[in-house]
Amino acid sequence: MDDPFAGWTVLVDCLKPGGLMKIGLYSELARQHIVEIRQEISKAGIGSSDAEMKSFRAKVMASDLKHHRRILNFSDFYSLSELRDLLFHAQEHRFTIPQIRECLSELGLKFCGFEAENIVQHFKQTNTGTSDPYDLEKWQAYEEANPHIFIGMYQFWCQKIV
Repeated sequence: MDDPFAGWTVLVDCLKPGGLMKIGLYSELARQHIVEIRQEISKAGIGSSDAEMKSFRAKVMASDLKHHRRILNFSDFYSLSELRDLLFHAQEHRFTIPQIRECLSELGLKFCGFEAENIVQHFKQTNTGTSDPYDLEKWQAYEEANPHIFIGMYQFWCQKIV
């Protein structure tokens, strides 16, 4: 989507006051190695044909570069259609937690918590207050301390403020 905020606005307009919405957004911090690989692909002028993607994937698999080694853990790396989306996607928008907080505020939404139970449980080991799981400032500090924690994406619930 060219403008994720515009799309999000349309969704919010469909929501009744008090209604809930689940959102998934990519993390700017967690996807830095993907950004680095995409820049490498662009700089080398590698296209997205099957042959070019297979050739690049073989190069990455033989590489010892840290950002290449990290991408090998993605199941998406091993399917051409998913590899195209992962590394050769023409347009990907990534967000930071402060940007999410700003969007929620502008859209009249309240943050209701992240979806991934394993991440939430890990967060609660050091953030023990009852309201901590709903505090985006605490989540920002947590992500900065654990920069790869949202590698899949941020998946969270929000509610239209009554």
